[in-house]
Amino acid sequence: MRLRTVTGPTDHVIVVGAGFAGLTTALHLLGAGRRVTIVERGEHPGGRAGRLDLQTADGTYRVDTGPTVLTMPDLLDEALGAVGEKVSERLDLVELDPAYRTHFADGSTIDVHTDAGAMETEVRAVCGPDAAAGYVRMREWLGKLYRAEIDTFIGANFDSPLDLLGPDLVRLAALGGFGRLGPRVEGFLPDERLQRIFSFQALYAGVPPQTALGAYGVIAYMDTIAGVYFPKGGMRAVGQALADAAVAAGAEILYGRTVTGLERGAGRVTAVRHRATDDPLSASERTAADSFVLTPDLPVVHDLLGRAPRRVVPL
Repeated sequence: MRLRTVTGPTDHVIVVGAGFAGLTTALHLLGAGRRVTIVERGEHPGGRAGRLDLQTADGTYRVDTGPTVLTMPDLLDEALGAVGEKVSERLDLVELDPAYRTHFADGSTIDVHTDAGAMETEVRAVCGPDAAAGYVRMREWLGKLYRAEIDTFIGANFDSPLDLLGPDLVRLAALGGFGRLGPRVEGFLPDERLQRIFSFQALYAGVPPQTALGAYGVIAYMDTIAGVYFPKGGMRAVGQALADAAVAAGAEILYGRTVTGLERGAGRVTAVRHRATDDPLSASERTAADSFVLTPDLPVVHDLLGRAPRRVVPL
């Protein structure tokens, strides 16, 4: 998520959406001393991290309907740390080993380990010594990609394209970040199964590996090197933990309210209008604030803003 510097008053901030983006934003705002109101169309926090409760003759089963595992838990620690809390105080995370198990049409199976030695041993046993040597080189490349991107690009806010300029942009280009991910991975790994394992993550961002930029390899780093975790209680437990911490820090969360429009004045948004999600004919209510953060899907944001952003290069 990108935030742009806002001038003027920011004492009271309304965050639209209680998904992970909205909740972590709220926690950082609370830590910075802002009063925060979150408006969420659903009846619970978590956004896409939903849950289906199935009643059967054998009992109740909980099924994650969105993401099923968690990577980069340190990002949650940063958000919770903004209000003086820790992940360990709100969640019980289990690191998975193997991170996951891959099955292929030929009947073969490859376990994916985040530990370098364990994964090299797995690759050597299943795919041979050349593939193992290629894995070691590729792992080093993914690490360099991550270090070049995480602070300067992934974890930074931009007010201008000029903010992108700097030594890390040069490093990223030298690492092949602006080439194609699929061919780059193939150059390290002779086995097609491994090529899939270490490039399919670009699909998380909706881009096929063969056409994705090499910079998308950072997602494979997060997935196959940084570690994969399961929160006990399922992924909705993450949203609930973040929401509970936000409320404890003073946030107000309005559940079951769909934002239907924005009010403007003096060149900025001044209020949101919202109604009961389960009753489209219900009366609209108005909630004013100084600043606003919109975290729904982009088409919803564009509809609320009344326009889509201009792009120099069409997608």
